[in-house]
Amino acid sequence: MQGIDKARFGAFVAGLRKEKAMTQKDLAQKLYVSDKAVSKWERGLALPDVALLTPLAEALGVTVAELLEGRRMEPDQSVSPEQADALLRRVIDLSEGPVRGGPDRKKWGRRYLLALIPALGELVWLIRRMTVTDTEHWAVYHPAALMTALAAGFGLYFCLLAKTRLPWYHDVGQLSFYYDGPIRMNVPGVRFTNRNWPHILDWTRVWCLLTMTLSGAACLLAKALFGPGPVAQWLPMGALAGLVAAIYVPGRKYE
Repeated sequence: MQGIDKARFGAFVAGLRKEKAMTQKDLAQKLYVSDKAVSKWERGLALPDVALLTPLAEALGVTVAELLEGRRMEPDQSVSPEQADALLRRVIDLSEGPVRGGPDRKKWGRRYLLALIPALGELVWLIRRMTVTDTEHWAVYHPAALMTALAAGFGLYFCLLAKTRLPWYHDVGQLSFYYDGPIRMNVPGVRFTNRNWPHILDWTRVWCLLTMTLSGAACLLAKALFGPGPVAQWLPMGALAGLVAAIYVPGRKYE
């Protein structure tokens, strides 16, 4: 299967953009993506989503075929059946794409492992506090320990195992759900696509790392300010509200 030459594709996009006297930010705004995404395309580090091929070609004043070929084609130049087949295969490769892995996974994997060390220490401390304090205080440390363990589990998935690219049908359908093995997310009002998914991943990863490392400190601070009773109710609800916001806000903003 003949894939797309990322370096050639990126150089072609960069040249066309400069011909149009556009900055990377100008092109990004036309496509509703970040200028960092455009920069990655032009440096040959990534390819645009298949749903962006047509608007990208229109913005640069070329055809989709020329975009995939990485060169201009003569107006009277016809496409042979072999070339048409190769172009179709490239589109299929691009639409399917790698769904897991990439440089972001390594970066967030390192961050997760660094955060896991204090999180495990915090979890041990919380469990010990649960065994030596009375019932009233146990109700405070228990939800903090639960949130730490829950965030660590979610962090393992979102930092190391989650899909970094959604299947193509997310970009053509109005899908408000995400399924991946035991992970199920259904968020009314949010359409999961490859435009907002990277941002949702980043926000959710940040929530996981902060929650798994700061639940114990938040527990102590809230207990000192409000007493043990409200903490047992507010801490889990506040943490879960943060998780919902980490999915909903970027999902709507970058949709």
